[in-house]
Amino acid sequence: MALIKLGKNSGKGKVLQIIRTYDANASSHIETTSTSLTASGIQASITPIKSGNLILVDFGSTMVDHTGSSQDGYGRMYQKIGSGSIAAMASSHNYHIGYIDNGSNRYAPFSFSGSYTATSTDTLLYEPYIKSPGGGTFRLVHENASYALTLTEVEQ
Repeated sequence: MALIKLGKNSGKGKVLQIIRTYDANASSHIETTSTSLTASGIQASITPIKSGNLILVDFGSTMVDHTGSSQDGYGRMYQKIGSGSIAAMASSHNYHIGYIDNGSNRYAPFSFSGSYTATSTDTLLYEPYIKSPGGGTFRLVHENASYALTLTEVEQ
């Protein structure tokens, strides 16, 4: 477990910028029937002011859902650095953002909190990817629910 301590009296730890993609009342579902990870369409990007600064990545959806014969769905947070390819922040962790089992936590919220230390001032893009491993429809955002993807740059 990594501990992130923001500076006190050192001039470090100051929040430099906050970027947020937010929908307080989604007008439609954000969903997939794909058995492979697929882009959700929820994106936020930030251009670090300085290499070495900490980027905090937070995502939340107030209500997910799954319908169909297979009753599960999950997601991972993806990141793109500059002109590079988009890739999972944790490529081997199926439950990186969350997990839904229609039989036990249908309509539950999903959340993610992560961090990245900028290695350059190239623009960083973040997007949750989702899948429905056994088919059916997995909804990352239920109609009329809310979601937010927030990026915060902290001086290091």
